[in-house]
Amino acid sequence: MASKRKKFRRVFQYYLMIAIKHNKLTKVNFMRSYYAHLANASPHSTLKNFSPSIFRSSAIFPVISLPGISARLLFMGYWMLKSHVQEIAAQISLRSSEGELLYRTSLHIREAKTYRIELIDQLIAIGFPLDQPFIGSLEVEFFSTRHLVFPYPAVAINYYGPAFSTVVHSAQRVYNNFEDMRNNSHSHVPEAGFNIYADEDHEPFISIINGPEALHQAPLLMEFYNSKNEKLTHEISYPTLQAYQTCLIYPGREIELQKFLDGQPGTAKITCKVSWIFPRLLVGNIQRSLPAMTITHTYYDCSKASSESDYWRPAEPQWLPATLMIPLTLQKNLFTKAYFYPIYPPNTLIIDLEIYNQEGRLLGRKDQCLALHSQQSGYQSVSFKDICKKLDLDTEQNLAARLIARTEDGSRIPARIKLGLDLGVEGQQMPCNICTNLQPFNPALENKPTSFRWAPILADREKSTVWLINSSSHVDYTRSAQIDLTFFREKDTETLKRTIILPPHGFRIIYAQEDQELCQFLENTIGWFTAVSPNPYTSTYYFAEDSSGVVGGDHGF
Repeated sequence: MASKRKKFRRVFQYYLMIAIKHNKLTKVNFMRSYYAHLANASPHSTLKNFSPSIFRSSAIFPVISLPGISARLLFMGYWMLKSHVQEIAAQISLRSSEGELLYRTSLHIREAKTYRIELIDQLIAIGFPLDQPFIGSLEVEFFSTRHLVFPYPAVAINYYGPAFSTVVHSAQRVYNNFEDMRNNSHSHVPEAGFNIYADEDHEPFISIINGPEALHQAPLLMEFYNSKNEKLTHEISYPTLQAYQTCLIYPGREIELQKFLDGQPGTAKITCKVSWIFPRLLVGNIQRSLPAMTITHTYYDCSKASSESDYWRPAEPQWLPATLMIPLTLQKNLFTKAYFYPIYPPNTLIIDLEIYNQEGRLLGRKDQCLALHSQQSGYQSVSFKDICKKLDLDTEQNLAARLIARTEDGSRIPARIKLGLDLGVEGQQMPCNICTNLQPFNPALENKPTSFRWAPILADREKSTVWLINSSSHVDYTRSAQIDLTFFREKDTETLKRTIILPPHGFRIIYAQEDQELCQFLENTIGWFTAVSPNPYTSTYYFAEDSSGVVGGDHGF
């Protein structure tokens, strides 16, 4: 046992040195191919035989402490369940906005339970006055002597306050080594795919964290698009970006963004220069009066991508080219919209739509609800309440929608079809803006024996929900899903277990505050759940809706 601990300590120290070593390479917004992503994600990929083991997995987030706003990191000990890793060492580093290391602590993870890292606890530890504003970054690094599979961990950042709770999963991370950087940097692209709002009470923000080496003359190019598909460009340049410096950019304070958007949501593309760090950015919107925030992460701008790896092969007869099942909340003053951005490879995409009830019954269909001409259409959206009304469907019931992407001539589709999923309250421009993708058909999933999903439950809020969905890209999908649910909490290793069965294209919603057994188990604290099934086509979402009208949410892991 002593020798194992020494080995663990050596690996921890070695990868810690790699994480902070001086490096001469500087990169500008890179993208790896979707095929490379699948090769890394698939447990049966032959390419993985040539990949080095991963002993460090990390994420770094901008953090803010202001009156009515704080932040925390959320994760669970999923390694013990999914990869049978017995022990993980975690290192948490708090840095100032200038990149100065303020506090560092460690945590040994040996249990499959809920973990929470509060910014306020870090500030108390360094004696920072809690009545003073703080902007900086919080990095969490996980180390193991066993292969961790992914260099990015399943960590969510949760900004919260009395009026809101908003969440997004891992965004930026410091590369482990040169090969890690190279494998995730196949082409240069801007970051994009998110919504912005600008009026007297709302403004967007963009966050950028530099990596472990200072940069000189770091340009930042921002291209904004409004509902009329007009473009507004703004560029700034940082004379120096210090190592680990955190930048919060409020573009509405520098250009006439409010006039440009004219009361409607817009979007943006960001081209930035950072050092030795994955440039997936945390972005969002702020409502000053509450105060409140909503956050999401950016995604690749693929509009100039045209290589073979940027497209998926034509669908086989029993499959649809790409689909995605999403939750709909349309009751009373609630809305659900899907936003499509000017980021797709050269192509003409048709989006069809099917509406299902909780038991998987098809209630209605709308063919060609959108035509996305990559070089012409720009920024478009689908209002599901409007479509359901035209289909004469009862919007007071729980519904889900299957989005279907295809081409008119049956040719290949883009491998990445990203959209923004907004669930919100009418008249309140603070919906969630979940970054998700239509999934290209993949017959290889038929051979996957088990699916393992997991996500947080924001049960500390007044209305917290979890959606469990069973849907696939089959033309005729007939497979039900038995799902074994296990719920975890922070205070101990006790669990709560259930089994549910979802019909094809069916779903279930868990209301954390109305579920007496779950509510008693979690005691109004944040928990996690796992959903294990022999069906590979399950997916999860989770949400928190406050009486203020702010909705936070994300897809599960």
